[in-house]
Amino acid sequence: MDPIFRLPPGSPTAAAVSDEWGLLPLRVPAGWHLVYNQLSARRLPDGRVEANDSEDLFWARTALPPWLTAEAAVERGGLQSREIAIDAGWYGGECFRIVVLDPDWEHERASFSTTGLDELVGTLEAWMHAITQQGRLP
Repeated sequence: MDPIFRLPPGSPTAAAVSDEWGLLPLRVPAGWHLVYNQLSARRLPDGRVEANDSEDLFWARTALPPWLTAEAAVERGGLQSREIAIDAGWYGGECFRIVVLDPDWEHERASFSTTGLDELVGTLEAWMHAITQQGRLP
């Protein structure tokens, strides 16, 4: 299966895609360090959207707020005291997969697969918000 989608006309993802390859806009909350972002797409002449089909689309990890020292974070505990990562890619030519790692690939805390581009973007945004703004893992 090719990563080609029909998006709802009113979706924010559909509105952000042009005829040229470009990064999809993501609402990344404070507290994240983007390590790698190749989550890109383009509109095809028939109106469908083609997305990057790499296994390495997105990688981000939590970062301490600048006002919080490492020692203070450890004292507070919770999610701010450790590094959590989110990885996303197009796997097996079949679907997008998002994984939350705490602290590494040996410790997957959440995983989600979808064949929908809108659902990928929405889940990435929701999970990043839950981790840094609500202090909980998905």
